[in-house]
Parts: sequence; C-alpha cells; structure tokens
Amino acid sequence: MNNHESLLKVQEIESKFADNLESFDTFNQKKIIKKRGLRVEHIYWIPSLLFGRVYKLFPKVLKDIFFWLSIIHKSPTTKFFARTNYDKLRTLLDIKISSLCLKAVPEIYLNEVTNTFRSGCYTANLPQISFIDELLEGVLTYAKPSHAGARPYFKDGKNKELEGSFSAYYTFSINDNHKMNGFLGKCLNEEFNHHLSALAGYKCSYKDLTYSLGIVFGENSNSEMHQDTYASVAKGFIYLQDVGEGNSPFEYLEGSYTDAAFRSEQTNEAVLNNDFHSSGSTRLRGKILEEAICNYGMKTFTGSKGLFVLANTAGYHRKGAHNSNLPRITLACGVKRKGLLTKLIVNVYAIFKNKIYKSQV
Repeated sequence: MNNHESLLKVQEIESKFADNLESFDTFNQKKIIKKRGLRVEHIYWIPSLLFGRVYKLFPKVLKDIFFWLSIIHKSPTTKFFARTNYDKLRTLLDIKISSLCLKAVPEIYLNEVTNTFRSGCYTANLPQISFIDELLEGVLTYAKPSHAGARPYFKDGKNKELEGSFSAYYTFSINDNHKMNGFLGKCLNEEFNHHLSALAGYKCSYKDLTYSLGIVFGENSNSEMHQDTYASVAKGFIYLQDVGEGNSPFEYLEGSYTDAAFRSEQTNEAVLNNDFHSSGSTRLRGKILEEAICNYGMKTFTGSKGLFVLANTAGYHRKGAHNSNLPRITLACGVKRKGLLTKLIVNVYAIFKNKIYKSQV
C-alpha cells in the first residue's frame, strides 16, 4: 500500500544530511551533552541496574550456574558449559514457554498467528502517518540520542571504524508513547495483539510498545546477521520513508528462532573461539551465513512509508545494505523482554482467562 502523506520532519532531516553530514553530527553531539534532570521513570530502572551490578560481580562459572535462565545471561561464559547442551536446553525451554501464548489465541486467528510464531516476523500497514510528524518534532527537542547498540564497527574484535557510519536513536517520553499507542489503536485491529504476543513470547498488546526515532546512515554493527539473545523478544520498525533494497531494509532469516540446535551451536562456537565480542549476540559470517540464508530463506522488508515490520529478534536478522545518499529514518519500537518464569506465569494466566471466557460464551 502506498502512503503519500508528507512527513515534514523526515524531509528536514534528509535535507540536513544532504547539505552536510558533519553539521548534523555536530548538532547531534551538542544534544548528547545536554543536561537532563532526574525523572520519575528513572526510579523503575533501579532494580535492573542493581541486578546488573550483582551479575557483573559473579565469577564466570557462577554466572553460568545461577543465571542459567536469566535474560541478562546471553551466552555461556565458560568453555565447559559451551561444550554441553546448556544453551540448547534453555533455548528449547524458551521456545516451549513462548509457544504457550498460542493457546490463548482465538480460533479465527490461530493459523495466521501460528505462522507468525514459526516464521518470526509480521507486517502491517499504517495509514495517515502524518500524525507522527508532531511527535518527531518533539522528540528531537527533549531526547538525548544514543547509538542503541548500532556501533560504527563490526563486532569482530578488530574495532575498525566504518567510514561514514552514523546512528542516533531518540527515545520517546512516556506521554508521547501514549500518544503513539493511541494512534496505533485506531489503525490496527485485535488480531495485531496476537501477532505481537507470538513474537514477544508472552501475552501483550500494542499498549506495551515503546518507541524511539532512529536515524541511521551507512553500515554499523547491526549490518552483520545476528541474534539479540537466546530468549524471544519482539522489536520492530515503522518506516517513515519509502525503503528499497539499497536503503537499509530490515532483513530476517525466517524460522531461525525455532531452530534451537543451530542457534545454540553458533553461540557455543563463539565462546569456544574466544569471540566474546559477539558471543552474546552471535554473528553469522562467511560460509555459515551463506548456508543459513539457503536453509532458512531471507526475507527483505522493502515497502512504502507506513510499513510496520515486527520480528522476534532472538532469530537472526540484520540491517540491510545502505547504498543511498539519504539516512534511513524509522520509528524503532519493542516490548519489554520478559524472563522465562514471568512469561510462563503471564501465558498460563492468559490461557486460563481464555478458557473462562469460552465457557461463558
């Protein structure tokens, strides 16, 4: 579906890049050092920050023992456990617990949602996206940009800077998140929530999505085919431009999430080969990448502005090649990644509610 609505802020950003990338980068750096006060939402970060500090203090072998099911523990840290089925077992457990969300899906949607779970990706089209323009204007004035993991080098341990690489992500405020989700609620139907849940691995809805404006130019660490972690999580992009094959389209290896054997094998190999730069978010390179593309088939998401792409990024994915003189501008979004126990509780509760509802109808 073509969406011809103008996004004036996107055009302005494109113009800044066309005039002088260096001047835009200088503007971006000025925003980085802008002071920000303590806000109420920062309080919610405290438990995870403390948990992260405790995790870092543990010796490697104790991390592998006590944090086996934790989402913070992306890969085995010792070669002993990398030689076992340690990672494969927890990956299989995550897939099994995540699949429970399908049992809460109404029969009318079940086949399509099951296909989404197996493939690991889903798309929708959003009309009237000019509404987003006012949110873009606001986020560029109040948000502090970050690279959000899109580093200007590949995670091969060489840290060789990629020429012309630029990435900046501006996180929406709570209020603007509410506005964006209100807009989505008008554009999408109930079925969307089931597809989102299938990718996240637990019962959730569009109201749980949070957003950031992403401005990316050239290649970066996300240009390599990679998985985020062993546990399912739903992330996505709303294209704010028409995106073709040369403008960094999102690319995904369909079905790779449910292949626990392949994913865990790559993670273990990275640990055994001392590839600690990418062992937590394993990269596929060379012949292994070629074979993976042949085995799974790579889906390249090109389309008009307003295209909404969602994926379970525990499956293998990447930012496609950038051969344009314009930056890729998107709304990046996602739901919170849940631990296995939390997902189990949420999904069992959703199944119970679904059964109660059916018995009352």
